[in-house]
Formats: sequence, structure tokens, C-alpha cells
Amino acid sequence: MTAQEWLLIPLLALTLVVLTLFSANLATLSLARLFAPRRALASAALDPERLPEVLVQLPLYNEGELIGPLLEHMAALDWPRERLHVQVLDDSTDDSLALSEQAVARARAAGLRVELIHRRERTAFKAGALAAGLECSEAPLVAIFDADFAPPPDFLRRTVAVLEADPGLAYVQTRWAHRNRGHSLLTRVQARLLDAHFRVEQEARWRLGLPVPFNGTGGVWRRAAIESAGGWHGDTLTEDLDLSLRAHLRGWRSAFLGGLEVPAVLPTSTRAWRAQQFRWSKGFAQCFLKLAPMVWSSPRLAPWQKLLISLELAQPLAFLLGSLCLLMGLPFIAGAAVGGPLLGTVAITASVLGLVAPVGFLLLAGHAGGARETAREVAGALVLTSGLLLSNARAGAEALLGHRSEFVRTPKRQGGPGARRRQWRGGLPELAAGLALLGFVLLQQPVAVIYLLVVIGGLLGVGALQLRDALLLDRPGEPGA
Repeated sequence: MTAQEWLLIPLLALTLVVLTLFSANLATLSLARLFAPRRALASAALDPERLPEVLVQLPLYNEGELIGPLLEHMAALDWPRERLHVQVLDDSTDDSLALSEQAVARARAAGLRVELIHRRERTAFKAGALAAGLECSEAPLVAIFDADFAPPPDFLRRTVAVLEADPGLAYVQTRWAHRNRGHSLLTRVQARLLDAHFRVEQEARWRLGLPVPFNGTGGVWRRAAIESAGGWHGDTLTEDLDLSLRAHLRGWRSAFLGGLEVPAVLPTSTRAWRAQQFRWSKGFAQCFLKLAPMVWSSPRLAPWQKLLISLELAQPLAFLLGSLCLLMGLPFIAGAAVGGPLLGTVAITASVLGLVAPVGFLLLAGHAGGARETAREVAGALVLTSGLLLSNARAGAEALLGHRSEFVRTPKRQGGPGARRRQWRGGLPELAAGLALLGFVLLQQPVAVIYLLVVIGGLLGVGALQLRDALLLDRPGEPGA
């Protein structure tokens, strides 16, 4: 065995073992979703004369075109006007602020108790905006909606009833629905991934008694829990996950109201989706570094709970580990290194579980579109998610290295100043990596293309879709032009 093999084989085997643990985590959640007993969610009868005051916070950033419809949904909420306080937390730096001012004035004239809060400095990003809003209200309950969400009129009636029934609950999280699911294969893939998160992962965690992470929107918090946990922090890109886990470590519990859907808009461009996934991946990794020591030192959690929470926080690091695995595997593909039977067994186990676990996880998200459409969405989710390998690996690496980056809101449409220039910058790294990997494998060991087909196809697909987005921006009359 050469010195290169002495170094590569143990490192590659260890990396594959960790990836197998991540796949096993998905399999565990899927099995829990199938076999763990359902949990009843208590709901109190609300006294019409004693309804609590609710603060509704609407954080926005350069999303002025969405504020009008959003405030219409707030006005339609079935809650006494004197007990409802709406805050538009608009940190916009473009002409969106003027649109917010006009929309707020119209809503106030129509009888909605609403105020606009604008910060000149976007300190701590979304977390800072939410914290600033809390300083202007003393309401005991706080509902949060992103700009593209459209809660049903009975949203507060149903969520507040759950909080009133159990004083130990920090918040109630509802399930996202998708207003533009059928727009394209990309939006259907996103919907499948999010449905798997809510219908499988969140539901499984709820049934197992694990903390159900707050998803940043579509939920209602108890103000006392926010304050008890130390308030909103802006030191990670997933302030929602950070606060919800800190609240759990302080003894608060969470509830998942999966039967209540709140429609939202999915990104329609690949670049926007990739940016969203980058932010989520980096934020999760940042929370892992910040909170894992607290999780493992907590006397409130059993060892199996600590493990599952840690795997949840670290799951996006699978992209970084997968990239390292791919690089370390190149000498074996080229024949410059030879792995023994142990490495082969580990590699086969990791590969099989790495395919079966995500497929089962995605299938449990539902089959409403029929078998053919379900198969297309699952296959698309596997391929396009693999195409995020470079971007999400960079997200994990930046988190581990402590590199700070701006909180970038996810645009739900194409276009805007400089969009064409930014679009052309995207896609090239994925295309280059996909073509280089394909060429290398064809030259060295063509049969390995079968093994790497999903990764190569994903990189080429995500790269090509981003270039297609740029072409659409150049065509008059196309979406986003």
C-alpha cells in the first residue's frame, strides 16, 4: 500500500461513515413518520371577551410590490381590530419604502391598526428588524409572516387556541403551502422538498417529542419564550432555528399544526433558489457550531435526542463532505490508488443508503399528482439538489471558517437592477465542474459515469438552468424581462 493510499483510505472511509449517519437520520425520520403514534394537539375554547392582544410582524426588504396584498390578508384575519397590532418592518433601501408607506396609509384608513418601522441601518438583518419591532409593542403573542405569505382568515383563531391550551408552548409552527407549485419543474421540485420537510421531518419530530424548528414565518410565538431564550440573535443566517432551539434548551416546547396551511410563493429562478439554499445551509452549519455544545451539555435532553438534534443541525454539511468524498475518490477512479474490501463495503453501504433514504423521504411527502408526476418530482429533487454541491459546500466551508456574509432575502421573481449581469455570473462554476468531472471519468473509467450520473447531471442541470434564466431576461415579454 502506497503512502497516498495510507492517507486516502482512512479519510475517505471516515467521510463515508459520516455521510451514512446523515442518510440514517433521514431514514429514521421517515420510519418515525410511518410508525410513531400520532400526537393529539390540544386546542382551547377562546373566550371572545378575553382574547389576547396579538402583534403581527411583517419583515420586508426591497419587496414593496408585495406589501399591498400582504396587508389585505392581515385585514382579513378573524381577530378583533382593537386586539390586533400589525407592524411592517421595512428595511428597504430602494423605492419599496414609498410603496410600503402608501400601503400602510391605505390599510390604516380602512381601520387596520398598523405601523411602519424603518431602520436606516440593517443591523442583524431580519433578526434585528424583529427585535426592533418587539421594543414597540407589549403584546404577549407575536405572529410572523414573510412578504409572500397569505394566511387564511382563521389563522390566529387556530394557532392562539393551541397556545392558550398549553402555557409551556413557546410557539406554534404551521405548514407551508405553495401558490405557484405548477409554474415549472423547478417549483414542483421545491414544493416536493418542502413538503418532505413539513409532512415528514417536522411531523416526525413532533411525534418523537423533539423540538420542531421554527421556520421563520407562518407561526405564532409567545413573547415570554422569546425573552426567556435571550431574544433574536443576528449572528447566524437562520435566526429562526437559533431562537427556537435556544427556547427548547430553556425548557420551552413547540407545537406543529400540520393541518393548517399557509400559502406562499416559491422562487421561480434557479439562481434565487440556489441563493436561498446557500443561506439555509450556511445558517444551519452556523447554528451547529453555536448550539451543539449547549445541546450536548443540556440535562433536559436524552442522548438519542442530542444525537438527532445534532444531525439535524449538521445535515447541510453533507454537501461539503460529499465534495471531499468526490475529490478523494478521483485517484481510485483513475487507478492511481486501490481500495481494499473494507473501503468497498463502506462505499457500497453509503451509496445504497444515500439513495434509498432520500427517495423514501421524498416519496412520503405525498402522491397527489399521480405516480408519474411523483416520480418526476423525486428524480428532479435528487438531481437538482446534487447540483447544489458546489454552492452548499462553500456555504458549509464558510460557516466552519467563521466567514460572515449578508442575509440575502430570497427573490420570488426574476429581474431588478443588475439582474442580467448577476445571472450571467451564475451557472458557470456548475457547468465547468460537471463537464470536467464527466470528461475525467470518460477518460479514466467510463463505467463510473453510472455511479456519478446524478452528481454530473445535477451540476450540468443547475448550471444550464441558471444560464437559461439569464437568456429569459434578455427576451422581451418573458417573465422577469
